[in-house]
Amino acid sequence: MAGSTRKAPLVLPWRDRSGTARPDMKTRHLALLVFGALAAGMGSVWALLGERPPLGAASIGPWESFPRMGASDVDPYGRAILARGPHLPLAAGEGVQFSARVDNAGDALSSACDYRLTGATLPSRGWTMTVADRGGRALLANQAAAISDADIVTDEGGRVTVSLSARVQPGVWLQTPDRGRYTLILRFYDTPASASVAQLNKAALPAIERLGCP
Repeated sequence: MAGSTRKAPLVLPWRDRSGTARPDMKTRHLALLVFGALAAGMGSVWALLGERPPLGAASIGPWESFPRMGASDVDPYGRAILARGPHLPLAAGEGVQFSARVDNAGDALSSACDYRLTGATLPSRGWTMTVADRGGRALLANQAAAISDADIVTDEGGRVTVSLSARVQPGVWLQTPDRGRYTLILRFYDTPASASVAQLNKAALPAIERLGCP
């Protein structure tokens, strides 16, 4: 009709002019909260399953062992750690592994310092000692260092002496990285002690004495 006023089409607040639905703000906020909770949960689990298992540790002086890591009934945390990284634990019948990230005084092993490792070793078919990073992972080929019982001459009491240093040392020398902190990995193969690790005392394994930090 002439003179009539044409009304604008009604547009709902949750739709744009093309008819496409716009995201609801409450749904968006809920999605952000769920995503944040998932990220926090995954981050906490990742931190929990970091450098060491949270359960089953046996400490002997500066050395630490998780003898159940190689067992068929390993706990869920240990199983998750094995699935996360390149780990090859010794089975219960194969031997036992110890790691040390500190010296006998409780200070972190550092490439800036020299150490002397002295003491007894467990009765076994053989053993090896390697240098790894703080997480227990193998070093690069040009940094890798290891010794075994074949490299050692024991004294009359069956004790071993090893120098740990980034610099050349007399006697039996295990080279450490040029910089940073590190971990010692000590593995005993075919040893009866694998069934009673928790009952071992400090005298059963070598002590780690810091000599100085030149």
